[in-house]
Amino acid sequence: MVKVKDVETLTRNYAKKSLITFLEDGKYTKDKKPRSLNWIIGIIKSSGVKEEKLKKIFSELENYGDRDLFKLVLEKCKKESLL
Repeated sequence: MVKVKDVETLTRNYAKKSLITFLEDGKYTKDKKPRSLNWIIGIIKSSGVKEEKLKKIFSELENYGDRDLFKLVLEKCKKESLL
């Protein structure tokens, strides 16, 4: 039997893994195209992760990756009323 994850878990994982990718190597995609703040904000918006779940993702990653990028994304999410 195959276990299928619920949509909420899938969308949360999508947003979290994208944020991790951005914080680890925020400058370039695999094909060397530059990533931007707008890229990660677009991912977060399109994931549909709600405010409380997004806050939890940010709290889990607050000491992960590039601190400057983390602060930049966090502030942008606040300005966009995502948090």
